[in-house]
Amino acid sequence: RRPRKRSSPSPSPMRGRWLALMTTALTTTTRGFVARTGSWRHGLASLGRREATAADREERELAELKAKEATLLSQLHEVQREKARVLATRQLSIGIVGFGRFGQFLAEAFRRAKHDVSVLSRSDRAAEAADAGALSYFSLGDTGQVDEFFAQDLDVVVLAISIVSFEETLRRLRPSIDAACRNGTNTPLIVDVLSVKEHARRAMLDNLPTEASLLCTHPMFGPDSGRHSWAGLNLVYDRVRIYDDAIDRCERFLSIFESEGCRMVQLSCRQHDVYAANSQFLTHLVGRMLGETDLSLRKTPIDTKGFESVLRIVETTCDDSFDLFYGLYRFNQHSKSTLLSLRKALADLELRLIHLELSHQPSQRGALSPQFNTTSADPAEGLEHIAATAVPAGSV
Repeated sequence: RRPRKRSSPSPSPMRGRWLALMTTALTTTTRGFVARTGSWRHGLASLGRREATAADREERELAELKAKEATLLSQLHEVQREKARVLATRQLSIGIVGFGRFGQFLAEAFRRAKHDVSVLSRSDRAAEAADAGALSYFSLGDTGQVDEFFAQDLDVVVLAISIVSFEETLRRLRPSIDAACRNGTNTPLIVDVLSVKEHARRAMLDNLPTEASLLCTHPMFGPDSGRHSWAGLNLVYDRVRIYDDAIDRCERFLSIFESEGCRMVQLSCRQHDVYAANSQFLTHLVGRMLGETDLSLRKTPIDTKGFESVLRIVETTCDDSFDLFYGLYRFNQHSKSTLLSLRKALADLELRLIHLELSHQPSQRGALSPQFNTTSADPAEGLEHIAATAVPAGSV
């Protein structure tokens, strides 16, 4: 017999409602997901636009602030130039003690600014003083002439003498300065131009009368570097002791450098010496060291820019007196640590080179003791080891 064909059961009303509800739910969920996705995309796009707008706004604000800053700086420079012009119209009577290269260099600038200049010098510099336009010349070796120099009722006295002889010269000048303080209408404003400032400050406070106003300065340039212009060159100064009657003279004196375009840097004497030990003394040390080697440093047809800079350092530092170099070392307490650091660095570099050289020679491996590595704490001991183990030139 053939099997009876079964008929499909008809869906119950409950099942139909359930399917309808599921379909509606899925449709709603899908539409909601699509809507939310679109909303997220729109939100992300809006956030990106807001971030871009905020960044643009910040950039515009920064540009506006920079423009304002440039305007204010321009106005400040204009005010400074105007102040310097006004102050320069009031003539100063400036005495220069010491008339070597630097004293003559300053005298030329003072005369350009229309100030009167008198000279007191240990060496015979009468001809140079006349060439510089000085009104008078006096000899430091004659006590009577020293008294005459200070009896001129000078507004400012500039001490352009060497670091080494600075304190001794102050003691020699003290009686004449005392007399000027008692008899003159002005108590003199004493200005030093030494390359070390703590020593100068201490020496002037210890050896000059308390009535005298004191200004420490350091023109960070000289006859060579400032030959053509002083624009942008640093003038460091510290008003050590300025009495009310010397404020105007102090401002007028500083305005000479300001009107020449110097960058005016007010700095304590101590901080100056900290900076100078790692800049000026280091420069002179490297220049002197290279100048006294047997390398015969001179220009060649294939010089790099770096080597040209090295030659300029050697030339400018070796043109200065050795007394200046010694003074930078002897009278700046921070210079010794700079020298020791450079010595250790040189020893460490040489040890690294020796270590690397020996490591490439199988027969020499292990010749350099482990304690003499790149972190050797005792350069002197390391150098002794180098001297004992160095490979003869030409043997590698």
